Amino acid sequence: MTILESIILGLLQGFTEFLPVSSSGHLALTENLMGHKDVPLIYDILLHVASLMAVMIFFRRKIADLFNGMTNFKEYNAQHKYLVLLIISTVITGGMVFITKPLLLIMRDRPVFLSGAFLFTAIMLFTAQFFLKKRFEKKEITWIDAVFIGFFQGIAVLPGVSRSGSTITAALLRKINSEDAVEYSFMLAIPAILGALVLESAKGSFSAIDPVVALSGFAASFLASMIALKFLVFMIRRTVLYPFALYLVLLSLSVIFIY
Repeated sequence: MTILESIILGLLQGFTEFLPVSSSGHLALTENLMGHKDVPLIYDILLHVASLMAVMIFFRRKIADLFNGMTNFKEYNAQHKYLVLLIISTVITGGMVFITKPLLLIMRDRPVFLSGAFLFTAIMLFTAQFFLKKRFEKKEITWIDAVFIGFFQGIAVLPGVSRSGSTITAALLRKINSEDAVEYSFMLAIPAILGALVLESAKGSFSAIDPVVALSGFAASFLASMIALKFLVFMIRRTVLYPFALYLVLLSLSVIFIY
């Protein structure tokens, strides 16, 4: 792998991990374009670590607030409840991973399924766009909301289905206001990325990689992740998601014609 390839893959991972366009779908397309070129395991893990660092820095205040609240063992408080909700969503997602695993193996090698998944994500984003305009009032997230959002995140295991798009859409469908929907979606990304790291680490042995190549990919992924997070929050505040949906429609059609 060259430095240029490393930077391109790092940027791709960073931008698509948090923008609602599906990182797994874009990775599958890139692998096809590169002729299924194997990416070193340690490099793949480094890109995930970069994304994890970005989201933790971006939401550092919320994480600090959760940590401070959790250290209060005298009473069950809002921070304890929020953590329980995140755990519920994560457990539901974990169950969905096992259910969708057979379909996952089929979709990665069949562009027609990938095209359909991109289109499905586009439909979700058009739906989210409609609900964004309603500007829901703040409400407490319930365990039913957590189950619903966790289910949608589980669907996003499939290549072409966006994790952020799925979870934000699910939250809006549950009439959670846009600010809380985005925050919950990206707080939920932390255990999701950690889970991906564990799965990647369990795949096998680590092959050597040029430190400069690894560092360039890591830096590109981290920078792209920070930009993507800020940009998506900006777009949500402007109640604008349809550009992502239109992009996915075009991408879906392109996949059909190219492959």
